[in-house]
Amino acid sequence: MATRDTNIRKTGRKRRFYKKKRFWFGLLLFGLLLAVGGAAVFWEYSRPYREHAETYDLSKINYIEVPSVILDRNDKEIGRIFVQNRSVIPYAKIPPKLINTLIAGEDSRYWTHDGVDYIGICRAAFFNKVTGRESQGASTLTQQLARNAYDLKDEALRNKQTKYERKLIEVFLARRINKVYKKEEVLEFYLNRIYFGSGFHGIRSASLGYFGKEPEDLTTEECASIVGLIKNPTGLSPLNNLAENTRSRNNVLERMKVEGFIDANELARLKLQPVKLNPKPLQRGTSHLYERVADEIREELGDDALAAGGYRIHTTILSEAQNAAQEALGKTLAAAEARPGYANPKYVDYRKSSGKPAEYLQGAVLMIDHRTGGVLAHVGGRDYAQVPFDFIEMGRRPLGTAFFPFIYAAGLSGGLTPATTVADEAMDNRSVMVGGREGILGEWGMEIASPTYEGMIPARRALEQSKIAATVRFGQQAGLQRVIDTAAAMGLPAKGVEALPRLCVGWDSFSMKEALRAIATFGRGGVPGPASVHYVESVESLKGETVYRRSSGTKESAPAIDSATAFQVHSMLAGSLARGSSKGALDGLIERPFLGGGKGGTTADFQDTWFLGYNSRISCGVWTGFLQNNGRPIYDGAFSRDLAMPVWQAVMNAAAPSFGGEELKAPSNVVEVPVCRVSGQRATDFCYEMAEDPATKQVRSRSATFYEYFRKGTENLPFCHVHSGADGATSGGGLALNSVQAMDVIPIRPKAPSLLGDDPYHSEQPDTTPVSGDGAFFRRRTNVLDSLDLKDNEEKIKLQRPGKLPIQGD
Repeated sequence: MATRDTNIRKTGRKRRFYKKKRFWFGLLLFGLLLAVGGAAVFWEYSRPYREHAETYDLSKINYIEVPSVILDRNDKEIGRIFVQNRSVIPYAKIPPKLINTLIAGEDSRYWTHDGVDYIGICRAAFFNKVTGRESQGASTLTQQLARNAYDLKDEALRNKQTKYERKLIEVFLARRINKVYKKEEVLEFYLNRIYFGSGFHGIRSASLGYFGKEPEDLTTEECASIVGLIKNPTGLSPLNNLAENTRSRNNVLERMKVEGFIDANELARLKLQPVKLNPKPLQRGTSHLYERVADEIREELGDDALAAGGYRIHTTILSEAQNAAQEALGKTLAAAEARPGYANPKYVDYRKSSGKPAEYLQGAVLMIDHRTGGVLAHVGGRDYAQVPFDFIEMGRRPLGTAFFPFIYAAGLSGGLTPATTVADEAMDNRSVMVGGREGILGEWGMEIASPTYEGMIPARRALEQSKIAATVRFGQQAGLQRVIDTAAAMGLPAKGVEALPRLCVGWDSFSMKEALRAIATFGRGGVPGPASVHYVESVESLKGETVYRRSSGTKESAPAIDSATAFQVHSMLAGSLARGSSKGALDGLIERPFLGGGKGGTTADFQDTWFLGYNSRISCGVWTGFLQNNGRPIYDGAFSRDLAMPVWQAVMNAAAPSFGGEELKAPSNVVEVPVCRVSGQRATDFCYEMAEDPATKQVRSRSATFYEYFRKGTENLPFCHVHSGADGATSGGGLALNSVQAMDVIPIRPKAPSLLGDDPYHSEQPDTTPVSGDGAFFRRRTNVLDSLDLKDNEEKIKLQRPGKLPIQGD
């Protein structure tokens, strides 16, 4: 009975609810309805982000370069800087070991997900919740590509979107990318686009920039070093932090072991390897000027800023001068190579694909505002694509006769004057040792086919005519060490320069910047040009914000020579343009009158030509020659007036409307004194010379007097001994006519209506030699006409034939 009652109680007990099938079915149905409802809500909530993701043009996913615009000083666009350190490679050239390293380090489920790793998202959300901070990320390679290709971060900032809103757009965009492109294509886009630190964009740039090798030659540990820095390109770059990069590399290697790409033994071996850097970065650009601008941006803002691109770069460049320099240099060099018998390699025949160095004729142009150091024109070579070598930045060549102004500056600052006479006579080449040890020193400086010697000439004429032997003698008179020291003070370094006579023919090599700084001294009253030059004035971001502005202050150099010396040499360089070795330069200038100076330069071997010139505001230098010393001349008789000077004229003309010069006035410590052009002594009324009349082409006599500039204290000269009849001796350094003492004598009275004596024209001149203790001077006979040495240029006087003389008988 008891047993039966117990069974009845058991049968009547109800089953627990969670054991009933209906409960689980209902729970499942509720969850399903909740999921569907949640999905519907999410779908509706995410609609604007999904629709926004549909707006991106996927055909532009591989558009990877954001240029920075280069503007000249007047805001004219003169070029664009693209991301220089990038070189796109196809997927076929990406080694499998690099792909495996990338997959292990960044996206282990890459080959199976649809562009979004949902498992990774859940995992990251869990760990971030537990740790209370964002310790893990879940972005796939596809998401990273979407973020970088379409600049989603900056767009979110502009649209004031939250991080999670931006992530939603990123997710939907990644799914679109995954549907349109193959996995291999996505990897190619990704590796060619992303930033790998230290200014390197793309895997090839990073491979060469860090390890000096192509991607296909990378080792496994090198691949891990590159992949390891993706999360923090700047902080984990091995060039910036080698220890941190090594740690990150080892983490990637451990992930490779987990994913089965390497075994434990390989992991242990690779982790012991040091990170061996061998940087050989890409150097790409479209011109030497763009490279200099990019270098200055890197220096001021860093590699990362330049790599970001999108800047508006305001420069000091004057586009008219820049364009004129490029065009004129190209035309002049092409004309030289087109000369009959030209024997050197030509630009038109060179093919870079040959693998041989370019040995054709090169050239360079630099123009600066020598008050501020701002560069107005920069042409570092003939063709950047073929020869990236920038002569202005790295080249050094002998100045040849363009070095002469600095020799004369040394002499004049040491007490010599422009009227100091020097022998213009043949010089034994053994005293200079240029171009051989025998024969006489050549006279290529005058840049004419048949130069002549003129005997004793003033220093002014020696410089203006670019006389070689006379200048060597002047340099020796000034002192070779003084020449070296003076040139160094003006900006031409003395290091490696020997105090040998060859110094005076421009034997030593200098850079374009050094030469230009030195020549600017004469246009700046004795103060050298700025020690450094600059190209960038300011930089604006895409948002229009000024991220860099150059300070207005310019450090002034100390005077290298006194103002009197600077003006004296300037006047001589102006004379060189007007009537000297550079005669004709003024004819090609649009600035009239041109108030500056200039000097051409040619080396003894005719391998280099220069032209250095200036006005009160700017200095401009031109060089033509060969980068390699091939032992051959450009061509026989290759003078600066034919190669460098025409380019200089073109660039100065382009700059003239904006940078016309002002008159360089004589300083207060300079005086003008009449000097005889023939003797270099104080002129008299009788100083005449024979010269050809340009209009009639007839040789006639003309005044030989001109006014020379002297530093006060050096102007006491003897009177011209050539034309006055004096023998040149002086008492106390000079003699003025009004210093001759009058003699107390009774005048001679005439005895007849006709003149008596053998000096009817009263042509006797004072004898400069004292003959009595009281300093009185007597006259000696000298006919004025006798003092004019007409040689073969005497003019004949036509006289009528006299008639017959009748003779009458007694």
